[in-house]
Amino acid sequence: MNPIGRILAVFEGKRSDKIVWQPRIDHWYDVNKKLGTLPAEYRGKELLEVYDDLRASPRTYRFFDPTIKVTQGDRVDMKVVEDETRIVTTYVTPVGKLREVQTRTVHGTTTYHTEYLLKGPEDFRTLAYVLERQDFEFDRELYERISSMIGDRSEPIVNLPWASVQRLTVDLMGLEKTVLSLWKHPRETHELVQAIQANDGRRIDLIKTTPFKFVNFADNVDQDLISPSLFEKYMLPWYKEKTRELHGAGKICVSHWDGNVKALIRYARDTGLDALECVPPSPMGNVTLEELHEAMKGMVLFDGIPATYFLSLVSKKELVDFTNKILSLFSPKIILGISDMLPPNGDIDKVRSVSEIVEKYVP
Repeated sequence: MNPIGRILAVFEGKRSDKIVWQPRIDHWYDVNKKLGTLPAEYRGKELLEVYDDLRASPRTYRFFDPTIKVTQGDRVDMKVVEDETRIVTTYVTPVGKLREVQTRTVHGTTTYHTEYLLKGPEDFRTLAYVLERQDFEFDRELYERISSMIGDRSEPIVNLPWASVQRLTVDLMGLEKTVLSLWKHPRETHELVQAIQANDGRRIDLIKTTPFKFVNFADNVDQDLISPSLFEKYMLPWYKEKTRELHGAGKICVSHWDGNVKALIRYARDTGLDALECVPPSPMGNVTLEELHEAMKGMVLFDGIPATYFLSLVSKKELVDFTNKILSLFSPKIILGISDMLPPNGDIDKVRSVSEIVEKYVP
């Protein structure tokens, strides 16, 4: 079997010859390539070549996300200005202006918000105007080119943006302003969430018509960002509705829960999701492997090995013991990987050690 066949077998209840090992080494690769500190054997090699050498499969949304194009509506002027330190995005509309600043990290390989798009409820009307007029297009030619490049290494997967109220918390306002807005301006905030959901609904309608089999809700779920009560009010109904629609179109639904989830994991099976991605068990997160296994019965786990196990402060024996434990608990309902990703100072030889375990393990 090839990796695509093994991945599909996990979800179709069929027997696979091997566990799929999908360590997300992208950030490790980007930073070390930028610094000139890649191991000698990987200098001059592309990311997919490194995955091949590790006998590992890539998580492909890095490659496929650009195939979904966002187009702005009439009378929406969007400008993006970039330099070495930051990315400034502005929207000018008949009902107002918006500005966002993302600052590049020290190595320039990723960004973080230093100015959110929404400063307060006074900006809600403008963002709703933008969202209501956006449209989405699928670049099939690009999809085919990327599929040819990936080959049989992995199944194509596409990300959805942060959903519902998570979009406010993570991407548009930040946690503090979102909480204050939900408290002081509940009606206006709820209306904006509805505009976000309508916008995402159009994106999902498009994705239903594409060849993608896997759809990932890239929600960064963490109980410190969304309480159980807010999860029940906003996220749970959204998951139920959209997973039902996507299942009807033959899609498999995954969501990125990469934080402390002990207070939320009880909702996992009610969401309609087929799998959770990147949940970090203790000691990195606040849920044990046993608690995760119990809450996810019938679901597939993507990843599961805490990223801390790939640092020098954890022994190789501890990594091996944890890997064997998670496989014994979750196999065959697992696509093994790193929760969340290999840190830039992570040990690539430990990644290779897990490859050796997986090669010998029979699901």
